[in-house]
Amino acid sequence: MFGYTEREKPAWQLQFIYDYDVSRNVRAFCKSFCECLLMISAELTAAHFGGGGGLLRRKAPSGEQDKEEEKPKSRKELIEELIAKSKREKRERQTQRENALELTEKLDTDWKEIQTLLSHKTPKSERKDKDEDKPKPDEYDMIVRELGFEMKAQPSDRLKTEEELAKEEQERLQKLEADRLHRMHGKDEHENKKKPKHMSADDLADGFILDKDDRRLLSYKDGKINVGNEEKEGGNEEESESEEESEGEPTREDGEEAIVEEDDATDSPSDLESDMGSEEEVTADEDQKKKHKGNENKLQSEKEQNAKIEAAKSELPYTFTVPESCEKLKSLLFGRIIEEQLVILERIQKCNHPSLAVGNKAKLEKLFGFLLEYIGELATVEPPELKMIDKLVLPLYSLCQMFPEAASNSVKFVLQDAAHDMEEMIEVKGRATFPKLDMLIYLKITAILFPTSDFWHPVVTPAFVYMSQLLTKCQVMTLQDVVKGLFVCCLFLEYVSLSQRFIPELINFLLGILHIAVPQKRTQGYTLVHPFRSGGKNSELLLVCDKKNMETWQKQNLPLSIVTRLKESSKTEMNHFRLSCLAVCLDLIKKCASLYGSLSSFHEIMLPIRVLLTEHIPVSEYPKQLQELHQNALKEIEDKEKHYMPLVCEKKKPVPLKLYTPKIVKVLEFGRKQGGSKEEQERRRLIHKHKREFKGAVREIRKDNQFLARMQLSEIMERDSDRKRKVKHLFNSLATQEGEWKAMKRKKFKN
Repeated sequence: MFGYTEREKPAWQLQFIYDYDVSRNVRAFCKSFCECLLMISAELTAAHFGGGGGLLRRKAPSGEQDKEEEKPKSRKELIEELIAKSKREKRERQTQRENALELTEKLDTDWKEIQTLLSHKTPKSERKDKDEDKPKPDEYDMIVRELGFEMKAQPSDRLKTEEELAKEEQERLQKLEADRLHRMHGKDEHENKKKPKHMSADDLADGFILDKDDRRLLSYKDGKINVGNEEKEGGNEEESESEEESEGEPTREDGEEAIVEEDDATDSPSDLESDMGSEEEVTADEDQKKKHKGNENKLQSEKEQNAKIEAAKSELPYTFTVPESCEKLKSLLFGRIIEEQLVILERIQKCNHPSLAVGNKAKLEKLFGFLLEYIGELATVEPPELKMIDKLVLPLYSLCQMFPEAASNSVKFVLQDAAHDMEEMIEVKGRATFPKLDMLIYLKITAILFPTSDFWHPVVTPAFVYMSQLLTKCQVMTLQDVVKGLFVCCLFLEYVSLSQRFIPELINFLLGILHIAVPQKRTQGYTLVHPFRSGGKNSELLLVCDKKNMETWQKQNLPLSIVTRLKESSKTEMNHFRLSCLAVCLDLIKKCASLYGSLSSFHEIMLPIRVLLTEHIPVSEYPKQLQELHQNALKEIEDKEKHYMPLVCEKKKPVPLKLYTPKIVKVLEFGRKQGGSKEEQERRRLIHKHKREFKGAVREIRKDNQFLARMQLSEIMERDSDRKRKVKHLFNSLATQEGEWKAMKRKKFKN
């Protein structure tokens, strides 16, 4: 009682008390009900089997009661008594419960008053002692408790395969395309959707449908029963089913109100006749307004419908078939913005995924070649669509990842075709020219689609060979050729950025570009390689003499589109273009120096360029930005350390000349030379002793071998003599036996 108040009692205790009270009430009711049944059964037994005296004869009165006999109680009275008794007991239990509740509340209030007096706090010193006595938890226990508070991992959905994702994406696009076609043909989006029907609260959802209620509602019009109009209305109900469903129950209420009003009208026909004229006018005005409003709504809905149809027609289709030729792909993409083109290509890939049908793989493989050809045509347009080409590389890359073999075959075919054209041009004209912009873009795309760091690659290696032929066989005749050659140099650096492969054609071409920017060709400290010459018509192609143009020049990147519109430029723009080409060349020289700085022959490779930069190029006349680029490139070359030591002859003692002074050797015995030093003599003595000992050992070994051989021979001879003796003895005995046998045989013959 002192632990909890009535409201503060724990849930399990309250539940126990409640269960106890209920069970006690049930037991009391059952007990009283059983007693009543026993009484009734006793009366019935006495009536049926006791001669009827029990029911007809009254019970004898007690001493305190009257002597008059009482009448027997019926079954109904007994049940009423039982009910009254149970109610009385229930009321008593309720009063007991209320009294107990009052007592507990009073006890709770008294306890709260006393609780403050009983509270006793332990001092801090004792608390500290208790805390110290408690054992500290181990690391293992702490980890276990932390794991108990950690969130449990929830199971996630299974990751879908690529085929499942492609199937879902195709179904989604097909559904969107079907919706778009519905909108384009003017069909309502919600036309095919089933409207929810009203379901009763008593519906068991077992598919059971009641028969249609064909009963007609009773209505009157002009004092007569309305039958024909009701049939017409019933016929129109099917036509205007959607309107009635949208309005719902309010229409039914209006109909009921109309029926009630008609009923009222039948009760008072005089009022109906008096109000007929006014009602007809009101209804006519309302009909006109409704017609006018209906026409307006119809026009507005038609306008909205037409707008939806036009919007659906302007939308991109959601499903596409793979184009069978490059012309069909062009007709599909021509005239659209780049975002729409990307969406079309993406939907073509999703709707025709290889896992969805058998022939889709071959179709998408052909699509890669068509898209590559389309990009080439975009590059040949004036002005070239470089931004569009940059965006179209993404679907090209995704197709290359899906079908690498088909992509490599397509790019190899383009490279082989370009190399064949170059060889034919050299055979016909004797010289080759740089290709158009589309081929340069194909080389750039090759670096994006395929790995360029491999030692050998079926696509990148032919691209390397083709680019090296461009830098060595194509002559630099115009500024467009300079731009194309510098672009190929940039591609070379991009190709070898990871592998750091040495490209001699790159260094030679950059040397030639610097050479055509040098005025007054003097004595050279370097050697030019084809296609550049020390003198000639185009030997000063990048030379700028106008100082005003140099002052107004600003460094900027060279776009590839400038190749097509360079002929229309003015003289100032041409000079600025020359200076920009020279700046790009210096920047490429700096990158080459940082890339090939680890080579042991780096300084010998870059020596011609270094001579050109230090001795021949007029740096002082160039703008400041160009001078800074020149200094940075030269510094990058000079700062690299040498990775080898120069070859030096090996240091050896000089070989002395042969002298003719005779060498005197002391001879003590004839034919034998004695060494001059004690060590030599000791060495000779030991050698002689070794030989003597060796000969003695060999002699002893030979004697031992001979002795062993004699002993073995004597043993063999003894064994042979013994064997011969035994054999001889056997032969003698056999001979005597044979003689005796022959003698016996002769005696028998004689007898």
